[in-house]
Parts: sequence; C-alpha cells; structure tokens
Amino acid sequence: MAEIIAGVAISHSPLIMTSEERGGEKGQRFIQKSKEMKEWLEEVGADVLVLISDDHFNHYFYNHMPTFAIGIGECEGLGDWLLPKYKVPVQQDLAKHILNTGLENNIDFSFTMSMKVDHGHTQGIYFLNPDLKIPVVPIAINTVAPPLPTMERCFQLGNVLRKAIQSWDSDKKVAIAASGGLSHWVPVPKVDSQKPEDQEMIHLMKNGLSVITVPREEFYKGRIERVTKIESGPVNEKSDREFLQLIANGDYETIKNWSYEEIEENFGNGGQEIRNWIALLGAVQNLEADVVYYEPIPEWVTGMGIVQFKQPINQDMQKKASEIEIS
Repeated sequence: MAEIIAGVAISHSPLIMTSEERGGEKGQRFIQKSKEMKEWLEEVGADVLVLISDDHFNHYFYNHMPTFAIGIGECEGLGDWLLPKYKVPVQQDLAKHILNTGLENNIDFSFTMSMKVDHGHTQGIYFLNPDLKIPVVPIAINTVAPPLPTMERCFQLGNVLRKAIQSWDSDKKVAIAASGGLSHWVPVPKVDSQKPEDQEMIHLMKNGLSVITVPREEFYKGRIERVTKIESGPVNEKSDREFLQLIANGDYETIKNWSYEEIEENFGNGGQEIRNWIALLGAVQNLEADVVYYEPIPEWVTGMGIVQFKQPINQDMQKKASEIEIS
C-alpha cells in the first residue's frame, strides 16, 4: 500500500511574484526556506504530491462554487500573477481513488477532468515542484465564498485523504502540501454589500469572467496594478503564532472548533485559507510538525509561515534499521 511520508504547509502571496523585493530580508528567508522544502521532498523520495489550496474568484464563482473539488484528468495553471501556465501532470489513478474513497466515506467531491488552478496551487508548485518532476493530485477547498465548510469538515476531508492514500494499491511515497494563509485581509467585498463601489466586483463574483468587458489579459493586468499599489497590509502576528503553536503541540481539537467569525476576526478574510492547513493536519496525524519559518510580512500583505511534517525520529530510525537488516 502507499505511504504518506511528508507534509508541507506553506503560505502564499501573489506579491512575491510581482514585488519580491518588498519582502526584504524576511522575504528572502521565506524563499530560502521554501527551496529547502523542495529539496527535502526530493530527498525523502516523494513520488506524488497531493496539493490542497483554493481559488480566488479566478475560476470558481458564485454561479458554480464547489466546497471541495478534485482534478482527476488534465490540470492547467491560469498563469495569474506572472506565474507560469503550468501543464500540471496529474496522478490520475490516485486522484480517482481519492474521489471514490470520499464517496464511500461521506465526502462528496466535485470533480473535473479539466481543472484550472490559480496562484493558490501554482505558487505551491512554483516553490515545491517547479520542474513538475512529481505528479500532482490537485484539491481545491472553498475558502472565499461563504458559506464555507467548517474547520471540522475540512479535518474530516484530511482523514479521508489519509484513508484513501493508505488503501491505494501502490508502493508509492506520497507527500501532502497545503498552500494558503496565514493572516491577511484582501480587498474583496462581501457578496451582499450595498456599497456602490463594490457592485462591479460583486457582479463578477456572482457571474464569472463572462461578464468582463475587456480582454482577460487586460483584466488581470488591471487587477495586478490595483493590488500592487497596496504597499502594506494588516497582519495579526499574535494569532498567527498562536495557530502555529497549536499545530506544534498537536492541539488540533482547538483549531477544529474555530468558527468562521473567529477566523475572520483574528486572521482576516484571506486567513480563511487556514482550512487548507486543517485538511492537511487531518491527513498527516502520524507525522511530527516542525514550524520551520514564520515572519509577518505586511509588505506582502500576509503572515508567512511554513510547517514541515516528517516521520518521527524513532520511527525513521526503526525503518532504517529494518532496511539494514534486510540488506
């Protein structure tokens, strides 16, 4: 059977792609630690990368907003925020097995044979799997369009991921990554806002890209120009560090009980992306968590964190001893 051998939870910020220099030394430390995570995944021999993230009103809108979606066929990056338009190689056998295992265990994925993913997924690929050497299973969680799945439900999703991987008839080693968070507030209105200045964006949120009146390249360029004008954004370092400490302590019960309103207050609307992290936690409960990086980077409008999930030292030593005995 397949084995979960590693996990990485990593923040993303599109401003890394357009305004890397703003992050200064803190940003360079994040980038360096991200490279180390890429090298580590190669070192431990990951054969497949299950990648959990979200869409930012680039492909999914209120006219079709899946709670959980999985790609089981082709997958293409949208190329937003100057990221490559990756042709993502999908490990279709595992993807279909996860889909079916979910259906058997009360997790009803939406699924697609032609998945489109934005910077949530592709920045994770950019840092962890840029050469696309490792086939991917892309999973998207709705973190932007309330009502959102509860934290408990996302944790259950992780449990099903673990069950699916461990029952997959393969000897492959599987790594799981979650991309998103931590605290950040993004300039996206609530869908029920009555403010006149919000109505154009709300019209897009409700109806999708078919309503835009300019070429899509021009539309995305305008979005980049608007966001990059934000020179600094609020970050809640206190809440970020408390969240990371709970993960390090293995206190998932506390995190599972957080409400939408609590997350919105303490982590911002963008911080709802910690749902991606809690799904990861549900899948890697047998691995040890090591917070390898955290710094608030308001210049990237985000609290940036990285957590590494690896086999316990004693378990790893036992495995190596067993391999020596066999040889």
